Parts: sequence; C-alpha cells; structure tokens
Amino acid sequence: MRVRIGFARGRGPGLVILAAAVLALVATPGAQPAKPTYLPFAEFGPQDSREHITAKHDYNQAIQRYNQALYEYHVTLERHDRLVEVYNAATTDPAERKRARDEADRLRGKLGDLSREVKARAAQVDQAWRRAADAGVSIRR
Repeated sequence: MRVRIGFARGRGPGLVILAAAVLALVATPGAQPAKPTYLPFAEFGPQDSREHITAKHDYNQAIQRYNQALYEYHVTLERHDRLVEVYNAATTDPAERKRARDEADRLRGKLGDLSREVKARAAQVDQAWRRAADAGVSIRR
C-alpha cells in the first residue's frame, strides 16, 4: 500500500511528518510491525541558485538523519518482536526464555530512546523545510 502525502498551501510538512512517524512507530499487537515510510530527498535542478542548493542540501541532510533513525527504530523493533516470539514459544527451554525476556526488556528501553530520536529528527526536517521555504525554495513530495 502506498500513501501519498500532500501539504496544504503555506504549511510545512511538520504535522504530516510527525503523524507519519507516530504511525510508523505504532505496531498492532499480534500483527506484523508497520514498515517504515522513508521520506524522499529534495531534487536538485539545473536552475537552482547557490542559495537553493544550500537549502536543499541542508534539507536532505535532515531527511537522511530522520530516515536513519527510523531505520534503526524498525530494526530494533523487529529484533524485539523476534525475542517475544521466542519467549512465547511453548518449546523454548526456561533458560532461553529468560535470556529472550532480559534482552527484550533491554530493547524495550532502547525503543523508547529511538522513538524520541525519530520525533526529534522529524522536527529537524520540519525546521529545514521551513528554512528552505523562507529562502524561496520549493520542496515538493
């Protein structure tokens, strides 16, 4: 399923990015975790001025940091979910169950940290988008 996100005129992607981050971070119990939706990079054109290139470059760096944080979150989430499956398996021996539970508990704490990082990176993307818009750069998705 593909989701296309548009922006209202004069508004930044902040709320949309934050909503996408929250939706990407929420997994329904018993279902497969949501796959990350990475944000696209701004494209450069031959008509771009030096100021436009700088603004797009800064925006793309913010996008790269956001996408990387989102990737790390989902990799950790998948590891956590595999450990939960091991713990819940009827055939798992008690020592392995304990190890799976301890590791899953550690990863749960890391997931909280990564979730906060993704939200902070989304805010940075929004700031970069606003700076680009203030410089007259149109970044479309």
